[in-house]
Amino acid sequence: MSALTESGVDTSQMTAAELAAYKRRWFALLLLSMSLMLIVIDTTIVNIAFPSIRETFNASFADAEWVNSIYSLVFGAALITWGKLGDQYGRRNVFVGGATVFAIGSLGCGLAPNIGTLIFFRAVQGMGGAMMSPSTLSIVSATFKGKERGIAFGIWGATAGVSAALGPLLGGWLIEYGTGITAESWRLAFLVNLPISLIAIAGSFWAIREIRSNIQRHRIDWLGIVTASLAFGSIVFGAIEGQNYGWLQATKVFTLGPISYPVLPEGVTVVPAGTVALTPFIFAFGLIMLALFVIIEVWQERRGLEPLFEFSMLRFLSFRYGLLTVLIVALGEFGIVLVLSIYFQLAQGLSAFETGVALLPFAAALLVGAPVAGILSSRFGAKWVVTAGMALETIGLFWFSRILYVDTPYITLAVPLILYGAGVGLAIAQLANISLSDVPPEKAGVASGALNTLRQIGASLGIAIVGAILFGTFASEAKPLIRQSTMFEDFSARAAANTEISREAQIIGAQVGTFSDTIKSQIEAGLDNNEGFGDNADFMGTMMANIPTVARTALRLQGVDLDDAEVVARIQRDLEPDAEILAAEVQHALGAGFSTAGRSAVLVASVFVFGGALCSLMIPNKRARRRAESEAEAVVMAH
Repeated sequence: MSALTESGVDTSQMTAAELAAYKRRWFALLLLSMSLMLIVIDTTIVNIAFPSIRETFNASFADAEWVNSIYSLVFGAALITWGKLGDQYGRRNVFVGGATVFAIGSLGCGLAPNIGTLIFFRAVQGMGGAMMSPSTLSIVSATFKGKERGIAFGIWGATAGVSAALGPLLGGWLIEYGTGITAESWRLAFLVNLPISLIAIAGSFWAIREIRSNIQRHRIDWLGIVTASLAFGSIVFGAIEGQNYGWLQATKVFTLGPISYPVLPEGVTVVPAGTVALTPFIFAFGLIMLALFVIIEVWQERRGLEPLFEFSMLRFLSFRYGLLTVLIVALGEFGIVLVLSIYFQLAQGLSAFETGVALLPFAAALLVGAPVAGILSSRFGAKWVVTAGMALETIGLFWFSRILYVDTPYITLAVPLILYGAGVGLAIAQLANISLSDVPPEKAGVASGALNTLRQIGASLGIAIVGAILFGTFASEAKPLIRQSTMFEDFSARAAANTEISREAQIIGAQVGTFSDTIKSQIEAGLDNNEGFGDNADFMGTMMANIPTVARTALRLQGVDLDDAEVVARIQRDLEPDAEILAAEVQHALGAGFSTAGRSAVLVASVFVFGGALCSLMIPNKRARRRAESEAEAVVMAH
């Protein structure tokens, strides 16, 4: 006699261990969601900690960039491999191993004595994340059935989306208020992962049932692993670093340990015009490896071997078009987080923590939308929920492209922010749900890995495309505003007329107008290199540090000794009120330029998301198909 639960699951054929695990399935989902939260937050939180990390280690911008890049590189390269190994040797085993590796990486990052050690342990973190991510998705897919499946995927998706929004908030809070625990508060952004990782490891053995293939002996596809890792790693790396090192023409020297490209003659620091960038070679290598990977996998599958990825799974229409939809929509979804995070800080003048607070309506709408999506999918089918969600996303993004100005009131921005968050909540989890719905349970791990890999590639390419439009337009729009302004001359006039400040401050203040071209050139250089925007706010420090020796000598004759720390401190203190006005004026000019660039970038993102919505229409509607199957069964039973 069958024992059906309210969700339609037959528990009568379950063993005692399976029944116990089934009763703990919601605790398992909690652990999986907590772990997913770590992976997603760790991707965004380092962006906030970036300036503090550079300051601690006195690291170059190029070296510090690797703290961010190496995580995404390793993570994207290894997803499909660990998804397959989870299918073969146990998804809980791989998940627990990943949580352990992630915890070790987090501890190493938090205690790193130098930038090289930090980069190494960020790679360890990336590997741990790649082990956990496909395991969380495949375990959810295999654990929840019937009506509960949509709700479980909704919670899983809400965790992913909200974590992306809360990353800047948590990072800003830790860095701003964590100094009471340690002077280098950025370390807390890594160490905070440890207790959650330990809870996930301990709880997994109690709440998560081991799921693996029934095949007793497995073959590890080393050739597939190598070619897939090189292919996906190269594509992700090219997308991440193309903006830094140039897409076609080299803009700066790429360095990795003893390796550098292009190799410049001794004494030369500027890359000669016309030098081919490294990026095209990286992409070409990645595409060659990808083609080789496809050939190898198809060849092995036809010969009855066990490949890393079975391309025959693409016969499932929901999986095939789900993968395509994930890739296209990721091109637009992830770029908007970059645009809004910088917009709130640069154009609206918010701190990192305040930016996180400003994004809370997005997180709240997503948190509501994702569970609701699970309920709606059981009634109307996941396909229509996904399409409706992406339609809301498109409307929200297009709305942003019309209202993103430097002086736009926050309440005006909150409406499309809520729309976009609700759309992501409806779409993100149910897209994963329907994409994996036809995949056999024993292959859910590698399918999850493929889904996450394409999402990572789409996100990297999308951020690269949106970033290229954003920063390219930003520089061209902001430079004229800075160059044509009289803000520095106005500063000099205010300082010269201020009789309440010291004589040295009056003299230096009057000199700002003289050196305005130098300061403007420094700001423009920062715009060209996409770095150090925040540093340009310290105009007095920048100007005084870059006054030529001849001018310093002339100032000394006027009684202003800039080699005297006490004199410099007094000058900066006296000029601080006027310097704040100047900083606000420059901030406004930069914000106006960025707002123009942001509108263009968001418009492009909306086109990608709309393309994803159209692609989702090709996915079969599961509810309609289930109804047809039920009616067919009823006819058979009647006869």
